[in-house]
Amino acid sequence: MSLSFYARNVAKSECSRRQIRRQMEMAGRTLRGDKFWTEKECEVIRQCGGDFDKIQKRLKHRTRIAISAQCRKMGIRKRIRHEWTAADISRLGKLYPSAAAAEICAIFSHSTWVNIRQVAQYHGFRRRDDTYSLTGYPTLDEVRRRCREIKWSMIDLDKAARTGQYFSKSRWIGKKINHRALGRAIEALDGTVKAEWREY
Repeated sequence: MSLSFYARNVAKSECSRRQIRRQMEMAGRTLRGDKFWTEKECEVIRQCGGDFDKIQKRLKHRTRIAISAQCRKMGIRKRIRHEWTAADISRLGKLYPSAAAAEICAIFSHSTWVNIRQVAQYHGFRRRDDTYSLTGYPTLDEVRRRCREIKWSMIDLDKAARTGQYFSKSRWIGKKINHRALGRAIEALDGTVKAEWREY
């Protein structure tokens, strides 16, 4: 047989594949009858980060096998859930009320802060609810009010702003305000400092 014969067969096969592909795209299904994965579904997988249980709850029409296959295709590995031990719970109970969120996350690196909070709430642990009294410095009071809103302790603020123990130890008492530390705190809280001029 001549090479032209094989070339014609290859061309026909390629043409057939394109036709089948077009038909599949029009139907929105694979040859086995499975629905194509949409970008919205893929985004759910990215958000859940390989947690098959979460993915299946949000994509109830997809089987676990299909989810596993799509995760492999997207290069996302199955997340192995960490089982909280009695020692973990005990340690969390000691740290959770007052330790900085960053410190707790570093110790329990296998879990996100959201998951840690859920575990803590399930076991009845609560963050210490510091009521920040007014200092007489409006900007400092605003910083402390913002921390209360987002449930940050002064320890959390010091960690985020890299201000040592300035806020957690109330180092402004009896001294001049450390404007550099205050500026760092505002930046850590995603705020801005602006100047306002008096009108005469």
